[in-house]
Amino acid sequence: MVQKTPILKGKTVAITRPAVQAEEAGALIKAKGGVPYYIPAIEIKGLSNPVPVKKFIVELYSGQVDYVILMSTNGVKYLFSAAEDLKLTRQLYEGLAKSCVIAVGPKTAEAIKECRVRVDLVPQKYSSEGLLEVLKEKDVKGKKIRIPRTSNATPTLTATLKTMGADVEEIYVYESGLPMDEKVNDKFYVDLTEGRIDAIVFGSGLSAKNIFKMLTEKAAMDQIRGIIKAKVTTVAIGPTTAEALKGMDIKVDVIPEDYLFENALEALAQYWNTK
Repeated sequence: MVQKTPILKGKTVAITRPAVQAEEAGALIKAKGGVPYYIPAIEIKGLSNPVPVKKFIVELYSGQVDYVILMSTNGVKYLFSAAEDLKLTRQLYEGLAKSCVIAVGPKTAEAIKECRVRVDLVPQKYSSEGLLEVLKEKDVKGKKIRIPRTSNATPTLTATLKTMGADVEEIYVYESGLPMDEKVNDKFYVDLTEGRIDAIVFGSGLSAKNIFKMLTEKAAMDQIRGIIKAKVTTVAIGPTTAEALKGMDIKVDVIPEDYLFENALEALAQYWNTK
């Protein structure tokens, strides 16, 4: 008997990704029979201070960096955009060729390759935990590791690499702020309390924290927890995101085995189908 792909059966699934990245996620939900609900939890913009990026590219170009870890497609996009603004694109390309380039997952790897840069390594688990597993095998003591990423990233990866003896720096290539559209936030709160949202998919600890910052402007955290527990299935893409939710005492119903949005939808559908 052929196993049918689990479907979402017309249920409404909230996407917390930045608006510029939500369209693809919405298409995946529709393809599985669900209804996408867009509530961007992160607003992305470039940095106003390019000096740290310039320092990083110079260091990279001089062959001093052993590993470059790229954590998202946004990290790739804004790194190359900053290099272009600084007129250091050639130096960035030549510097990356001298370093081991690591992508956190296949989407990030694809973005790097689209920039005509080779990717040396993608961990089996697409997360900070997966990266740490790989780097533990390589003995990074004394190695220079640079991580171009958002200024609001969870510090777990960097802190752990430092305990392993690596020389680690995060290079902030973009900022992740809190969206301030009150009409959107008000509608989200009303739809949530009235049971119009069946699930929320969180892709990062920052998206989780920002969603609850938005919601606690409307009601007390205890009330929000009660609404989530009673009416919403909570999906965390990866253990770091799950820990951020648990740290706020928010239940986590679903964590996919592979930390991709499509896998999260599969796991969500399976969870609903077995209830």
